[in-house]
Amino acid sequence: MTTPQPDTMAARTADRALIALLVMVTTLPLLLLALSAWTSWQQSWAAAANTMERAADAGAEYARRVLDGHALRLERANDLLEGLADAEIRARADHLQTAFRRIAGEAQLGQVPLNIFAFDRNAALLVGGGVLPVSQQEGFDERDYVAALRVPGAPRIYLSRVHVGLMGGRAYFAVSRRRHGAANGLPRGSYDGIIMVAAFLDSAGAALGRLPPGAGDATALIREDGEILARSGSSASEAIPRMAPDDPIVQAMARGQEHCLIRVVSPIDGVPRFLALRRVEGWPAYVLAGRPDAAVMSEWWQIVAGQSAIAIPAWGMLVAMTTLVWRRKRALAGANAALEARVTSRTAELTTRSEALAESEARLRLAQEAAMVGTWELDLATRRRHWSNEQFWLYGLHPSSDGCLGEGLFYAMVHPEDRALIRQAEARAREIGEFEAEFRILRPALEQDEGGPELRWLLSRGRIIRGRDGVGDRMVGVNVDITSRRLGEERRDLVAREVAHRARNALQLVLSAVRMTKADTVPEFERLLRGRICALSRAQAMLAESGGLGADLRSLAEGEVSTLVGASLTQVAIEGPSLEVPHWAVQPLSMALHEMTTNALKYGALSTPQGRVSLSWVVDEAAGLLRLRWAEADGPAIAGKPERAGFGTRVLEATLASQLGGRVSREWTAEGLILLVTLPLARVRRAAKVALTV
Repeated sequence: MTTPQPDTMAARTADRALIALLVMVTTLPLLLLALSAWTSWQQSWAAAANTMERAADAGAEYARRVLDGHALRLERANDLLEGLADAEIRARADHLQTAFRRIAGEAQLGQVPLNIFAFDRNAALLVGGGVLPVSQQEGFDERDYVAALRVPGAPRIYLSRVHVGLMGGRAYFAVSRRRHGAANGLPRGSYDGIIMVAAFLDSAGAALGRLPPGAGDATALIREDGEILARSGSSASEAIPRMAPDDPIVQAMARGQEHCLIRVVSPIDGVPRFLALRRVEGWPAYVLAGRPDAAVMSEWWQIVAGQSAIAIPAWGMLVAMTTLVWRRKRALAGANAALEARVTSRTAELTTRSEALAESEARLRLAQEAAMVGTWELDLATRRRHWSNEQFWLYGLHPSSDGCLGEGLFYAMVHPEDRALIRQAEARAREIGEFEAEFRILRPALEQDEGGPELRWLLSRGRIIRGRDGVGDRMVGVNVDITSRRLGEERRDLVAREVAHRARNALQLVLSAVRMTKADTVPEFERLLRGRICALSRAQAMLAESGGLGADLRSLAEGEVSTLVGASLTQVAIEGPSLEVPHWAVQPLSMALHEMTTNALKYGALSTPQGRVSLSWVVDEAAGLLRLRWAEADGPAIAGKPERAGFGTRVLEATLASQLGGRVSREWTAEGLILLVTLPLARVRRAAKVALTV
């Protein structure tokens, strides 16, 4: 039996190792493809979850705004009927129907007009406004919104199930509330009918259909009990079936979850979907956004197909290359060839290291020049400072021929208040071997620069270098310009103080609104307070959009008036030059415009369809005044000047006179109220920006 020679055994071991390596190399693309496919699978579902959560959040915010808008329409409709008996309402039905239609306006769900109705306590129609006719004999007594609001302890606002109108045949859901303040002689708090806004499912579905980001995605608005109020793509007469109590979505809502992700077969269209559920804030409803499982897997297949188009050809090339390598390896033999290969490899390695070292030094030099990092060396005996070129430029000096700088010139450029700090840092470095200090310098201007010395912040770090005898005779280190960082810290502190100051101001304004609000009833107090706080909120939103600097007077006036009157400003004419109002005057002006508009809606020209209001202003530069004029016409007849000043008058005096130093005067003419306001321009005009030079 022949014993294998050591060289032969080593060669066989090397062959086996090479084969294993080649197998690993050829299978690596397939392993990477599998890993990438698995990662893409996870990412596709995570991306779908993120997209659906954003869609559900957007849908919930949209639904909240729409439902809150319906609640405001109910308030305005109730205000129109307040103090009227049922007989008076029926007698004035034509006029009230026009007012109801004006309140309905252009709806936010699909830009289709809404229907608004008022019913008496026997569920008989009193008045309605909308695009569809409603029969006086149509039976509403069995509607769930009538039954829910009729019982004691009824909710303030009720979101109904889906119904199909008997006259128009359109499916709708209702947002309704009890009537308050009717003059039917019933005890306070008694049920005296309802006011209802009917939102049509096809319009709601069209609006929801614009929210999902994907072609196959779907969005739905659902009550907490599983009643589907609207769905993207639903038709005019389609009433979608109610969800079963054991449905996972209904169970999640029953547990009171604010939001969740569910993968189920959709109860709406029977398609397996990845669903995101989000509660509509302040309402017993949720928004459901879903993407079909097939769409997620289709997107994943597209990603895998693209990766496969690269990985599989690469795998084929590697197989061909490994075959070639194996054949070449078998052809290489001989000690001389192996030795030459090793020598060549070693020479190339040394050359590569030398080139890499030179390249590394060049990169370090380039990085120092780009980042303006200066290096320095201090001779502790002679106190001579040796600086790099970057160090000289950092201090605003031209490099010297010998690269040295004297002690006196160095300390002359250091800020006088920081010179002792550097000496203390040097003394501490002699003890612990480390030097670190942050200090200011007065950098002189170079020849090509303009201006005088410039204040800059530097961070300096160094270390004591000790000789063989253990004595430290020199210290080396680097300097970095940290002026931007220090200025950023100062700006951050300034912003924090400004935020705290404005938060205190906002709380003071809310407290002032609470103190100024007076009412005979709790609902009236709530309505007035909510209106004033909303006016403050709108003013704050405009300030936020401008970065807290101020707001345009026209935008402020149009925003406040349109919010109370409606999207159409046909009854109000606003005219005046452009004027930027400073941030301290935005909230007082917003409150004043809110009070004037509210008073006109309740008592003045805007309380009738034919009434008109003109709001104008002029800038009197010569007198340094802003003159505003609020004129009402074609409203209810005015007997003359009131015997006493109302609460709105006190609010105007508090905001315009006390806070802005202005004057308010009123004229009660045959046409209507004329309100004249003069304000100092210095208090209501924002100063122009001035460029600052450091």
